[in-house]
Amino acid sequence: MIWGQVWRYAYGGARVMALKSRLLTPEDYHFLLVASDSRQFLTYLQTTAYAPALSGWDWGSPHREVLLSQKLYGELVAAVQKVNRGLLRRERSFITLLARRLEAQNLKMVLRALHQGWPPEASQTWLFSLSSLSALDFRQLLELPDIPALVGHLSPSPWREPLSRALPRYVQEHRLFPLEMSLDLWVFAWWRRNLRLLGRGDRKVAGRLLDQYADVLNLLWSCRFREIYHLPGEEIYHYLLDGGLCRQPAFRRALAFAGSIEELASRWPRRPYGDLLRGLSPAHLEGRLWQWWLSVLARVLRQPPFQIGLPMSYLWLKEMEVQNILALFTGKELQETPERLSIRLRFLTAGGAYV
Repeated sequence: MIWGQVWRYAYGGARVMALKSRLLTPEDYHFLLVASDSRQFLTYLQTTAYAPALSGWDWGSPHREVLLSQKLYGELVAAVQKVNRGLLRRERSFITLLARRLEAQNLKMVLRALHQGWPPEASQTWLFSLSSLSALDFRQLLELPDIPALVGHLSPSPWREPLSRALPRYVQEHRLFPLEMSLDLWVFAWWRRNLRLLGRGDRKVAGRLLDQYADVLNLLWSCRFREIYHLPGEEIYHYLLDGGLCRQPAFRRALAFAGSIEELASRWPRRPYGDLLRGLSPAHLEGRLWQWWLSVLARVLRQPPFQIGLPMSYLWLKEMEVQNILALFTGKELQETPERLSIRLRFLTAGGAYV
């Protein structure tokens, strides 16, 4: 069993570790944070591993933030492809499925464009280039007249199922929220169903990571649904991912109907969530949860590299790095202070140590 895992990951594990070494360092984050403006920020970013992606970019474009997003997410797609080239078939298939969440993000953009009646030419600049990760022609989807036509057009693809399920509510309420949530819930269920692609050991590692990820998202979503959207507990209950503690009805109900974070902390297991949540205000919830999630990924990366958790953790770190860079750039464009910006970042640290 052990030697089988070593053989399966001998090349892929080394490849992922090499890619991980190209993530931004604490020094990189320091200089990006203290950059005086967005131009100095981008000048420094060009000294990092992102230099090739930024080559030839028009810094003076009025759409530079959108263009930067395209280039950075293009780097994330390229990272998925590089990871996959080092993996064997079943592991490669699973990692590709995880990356399909980017396809869901593009579909959300198509939904917004059709809902708002935006011109296809302007809308397509917001799409990620997914290369071989998707067979969908998103530009063609933008040409469709409305969302019901989109759902019908997607009938040969797996995306029709979640969209058709939420379409009646969209037609009734004329809100995108049910469609977007249906996509998110379906993607996670798809991941869990396809754990069967993996061997027994990898299935256990990947399942644990997905459950912990689900707990983080469910905690964040429940707070957002309650504090921002003012959804009732019954509706929150149905909009939670079927993973982690929420696979158990009692914990799912506790999360959906909790009147406060303190109440939830007393009803969820003390370790890690009770200790993590106790005394926490909604304003600090997101930062604390992402920091804990980073510590989870750090523990996986410290384990022997012959397991699926290594590429999964690296790609999550890469995605958070992309989100950090975009948050920093937007902050520099708005002339925010480094102190204010640093609060919003998902720093790649765990327990004070760099991952």
